[in-house]
Amino acid sequence: MWKKTVVFVVIALVVGVIAVLPAAAADPTWTVVSTNSIGCDNNDTNFTTLISNIASFPTNLRFRTIVDAGGLRYMDEDAGSPSTNGLYSWSLYDSSSGGPTTATFPIPNDTEIVVQLLLIDGIGGPAVTGTIVTIDRCNGGTVTSIVPYGGADGGCTNPLPTSAVVRSLPQGAPAFFAADASTATGFNIPAGTWYVVQTSGDFSQLWIACEAGRVWVPTNAVGP
Repeated sequence: MWKKTVVFVVIALVVGVIAVLPAAAADPTWTVVSTNSIGCDNNDTNFTTLISNIASFPTNLRFRTIVDAGGLRYMDEDAGSPSTNGLYSWSLYDSSSGGPTTATFPIPNDTEIVVQLLLIDGIGGPAVTGTIVTIDRCNGGTVTSIVPYGGADGGCTNPLPTSAVVRSLPQGAPAFFAADASTATGFNIPAGTWYVVQTSGDFSQLWIACEAGRVWVPTNAVGP
């Protein structure tokens, strides 16, 4: 009888400990709630965004906003750290506080825009979460995709580097496994705009998607 009592007490203690253990904390996110306006010039494009699941403040996480259009970078801003979870109004404008830019607003008409709204880990650190918004054009444009950024926790097996730039492939290009002409994949990358991650010799590396491996194309096939 005494042994049974001990066993029951131990089981009760274990169950009690499990019951009071906190649930696993959700990962921080920065998401787009609404697109309020789209335009070509400074502050013409505005989003309502939501910061969620940051466990405590102050935080080491920082806002970074990158805007690319037509192969040029219009905005690369480090806006400091969130002060609280909740809604934030977010506009696009000239800023290079997060990294160098290659153009200033206004964005030309009929040019696709890619907006990266990222939370980075410390000044100049890697992106850990965020949202990538694609707009078909700034003049009377619409949002064509809103894609969560997977970050470095395994949600995205091949995250988009913050240093990537948008470039065009006017005629498409053959794809290679490495920056070496002997490593042809046997397929072509179609004409369009793509993220260029790096160059090596006569080749440029393209980022395709979170779930896809990067490939190389001849640099002479890459336009502005």
